[in-house]
Amino acid sequence: MIKHLIEEWAQHLKVPEGLKPQCILWALYHCEKYNSRNRVPRFEKAYAPSGYYYTRSPEVRKEYEIWGRDAACSYSNFQILYITACELGYDGPPLALDRDSIAIPFVTWLLNIRIFKKGAKTPEEVADAYNSGSYKDAIEPLAYEAKFRRRYDQCLKVMTS
Repeated sequence: MIKHLIEEWAQHLKVPEGLKPQCILWALYHCEKYNSRNRVPRFEKAYAPSGYYYTRSPEVRKEYEIWGRDAACSYSNFQILYITACELGYDGPPLALDRDSIAIPFVTWLLNIRIFKKGAKTPEEVADAYNSGSYKDAIEPLAYEAKFRRRYDQCLKVMTS
């Protein structure tokens, strides 16, 4: 199922020359997917009452008022934040985003609009932007970037063998 989704949605990615869209989604999936340490939607406290984004955004407060804690979580094996999906046009309930087939269009739009359109050109820049919000800021998740790069390279190896 996931292989089919990745192949289908990779066609919609507007990656810079030299990057393989399937490998971007594959690496992202393997960096974010549910596992023994990450079994449920990830609660993001910055989007809950007294959190950084909650206190600064009427939209975040509104969604939290409607959905409660579910509005402050990241969903699916791609860990897309509910609020981010809403900003990209999602209008369903938070828990529905836990299905990869519902989440992946918004992950694709996120990559296109907020990462590739803003200039990310390498797997490391993509990973940084997806993990921290921007590859141009002072936050640099080096371990995450390295893990993403390893998964990206594994995908390239499979594609060329």
